Amino acid sequence: MTAVSSTWQICAQTHDRLGESILWHPKEQALYWIDYYGPFVHRQRHGVVETWKLDVGEIIGSLVFVHGQGLLIAMDHGLYFFDPGTGSTRFFADPKNGRRDVVYNDAKVDRAGRYWVGTLNLDEAEASSDFYSVFSNGQAETADGDFAICNGPAFSPDNRSLYFSDSARGRILRYDLDDRGVISNRRTFFTFRTDDGLPDGLAVDSAGNVWCALYGGAKVVCVDPAGRLRQSLPLPASYATSLCFGGPGLRTLFVTTGWNTREEAAANPSDKGGAVFMRDVKIPGLAEPIAFRR
Repeated sequence: MTAVSSTWQICAQTHDRLGESILWHPKEQALYWIDYYGPFVHRQRHGVVETWKLDVGEIIGSLVFVHGQGLLIAMDHGLYFFDPGTGSTRFFADPKNGRRDVVYNDAKVDRAGRYWVGTLNLDEAEASSDFYSVFSNGQAETADGDFAICNGPAFSPDNRSLYFSDSARGRILRYDLDDRGVISNRRTFFTFRTDDGLPDGLAVDSAGNVWCALYGGAKVVCVDPAGRLRQSLPLPASYATSLCFGGPGLRTLFVTTGWNTREEAAANPSDKGGAVFMRDVKIPGLAEPIAFRR
């Protein structure tokens, strides 16, 4: 990994069609992320990228770290444990109970170790996707619904708020989160303009600011806990998808991107979509929790 600065640098050039779900593993000092359409899992350690192609589905929506299990990956129609050491997968659960009109998408772990995952309607228009809380035994509860695209989510430093990207409606939602893992009091936290792009992946820093990748907006933004825009950072890639904090002191912001397959986009050599970008930030992030840790 090269030295980081206050301007964007390319951290990994994997030419992902749709890079997503980036997380920093503090113990391994490694970055993990996916290519949605690979379906690939990537890991970068000491500047070297390793890649695994998955054979349990056609697309991968997200990954999280799991206690004693390696990774939990959300494939199109099922959740699987994945062991990078052996490359093996093992079925875990299917909260959507075999529905084929939706696929699994973004997922995160809250600060109590609970796993949350949303779905994506295949036409990205009909509001028929759900957001689930999944337990260590594979049982799940529907936390909320009526979405076309479930993205995000992220959690406040005290684990009392859950943030969620309602992408199709161009807004970030905020929920109250109690000690039982139940969300309530849904309200709009921040609304984007049409030309901002669609809110995608989220991350929360140690001061409680919410960072959002804007898909189609060529930027990431930082919104303070009161819902006020704090910072906007243009990217040399139109399709920003996911972001996390990592590196020494968790003071580096990493962002995944994708590339557009349309002909007009291919004619734009300045768009660096498909790379992972990084830059310094003033406020450090928070370590990503491990799912199902007791």
